[in-house]
Amino acid sequence: MIKTPRYMVKKFLIIIFLILLTPVYAQDNRKIFLKSGKHKDFYRFVFICEKSEITNSININLLNDGKIKIFFPDIFEIEYKGRILEEEDNIRGIKTLKKDKVLIIETSDIEEIKVARYDSPSRLVIDAYFKESVERQKVLKSLSILIDPGHGGKDTGFQIKENREKDIAIYIAKTVASRLTQKGIKASLTRASDEDLTLSRRMKIENSLKPSLFLSIHLCSSDNFYIYTSPGIKNPDIMINPFIRKLKEKFSEPVYTEKLPLFLLEKSVSPALMIEIPKRALSDKNYTNRVIDALVQAIIEKFALVEEKEKNE
Repeated sequence: MIKTPRYMVKKFLIIIFLILLTPVYAQDNRKIFLKSGKHKDFYRFVFICEKSEITNSININLLNDGKIKIFFPDIFEIEYKGRILEEEDNIRGIKTLKKDKVLIIETSDIEEIKVARYDSPSRLVIDAYFKESVERQKVLKSLSILIDPGHGGKDTGFQIKENREKDIAIYIAKTVASRLTQKGIKASLTRASDEDLTLSRRMKIENSLKPSLFLSIHLCSSDNFYIYTSPGIKNPDIMINPFIRKLKEKFSEPVYTEKLPLFLLEKSVSPALMIEIPKRALSDKNYTNRVIDALVQAIIEKFALVEEKEKNE
């Protein structure tokens, strides 16, 4: 009996393994995985595949009726939640139509889509925004805020050891402005550095910009929040209620409101308020960041009320 050399057997087995493995890889390369989610303002569809050249070759169109039409570079199986999409199927209750290289997601009331491509893993992300959310973004973009960090320059404001009010105020103002800008709201500062700025100069900036809201930020020597408005303002509750709600929701410190004939409030041509933040913000960075979160949320809520008012008029 003739024995086959071991190296020949090994070589034969490797060849057989590669032959069997090739269809598996070919099959994976022709499959795209789909994930989806519904958020407050948009749907998100994520297409994941093995090669970036595939995701880079996918084209997406938003049709006039709000449907999303996706063109793939070749015919692929699309797997969603462990099953392959059929010609007529649905994703989270949304009908889909698949034929050859085209997938149509039958969304409705979609005003805008944003498309992004990422690596590791290679994926295509489609965010489909509802008409109402796009209209809201347009309203927010039409609104503006001028934030006034109290004190500056030689005027340090309230101080404990090396911690100075003027520094904390500008940190809060800059961070709030940056966060609002990311939301599409135009945000400006009366001062962006440690400089002397008279009240008259601050008012000149405010009168020139005529923002939708003027917010002056200070710290106080107590453990309370204070919100000040001008005695001459009509319906101050509409303006300050979002701030009261957010501060009470996130903090245990008391929140007081008061009308004061302050120069900044009385001379402002725009709706204006001043907020004093508890002294804890001087030495507790985490606390300060929580204050920033509350202010950003309150401003967005206040502007959302403006949007609602404009809709009803």
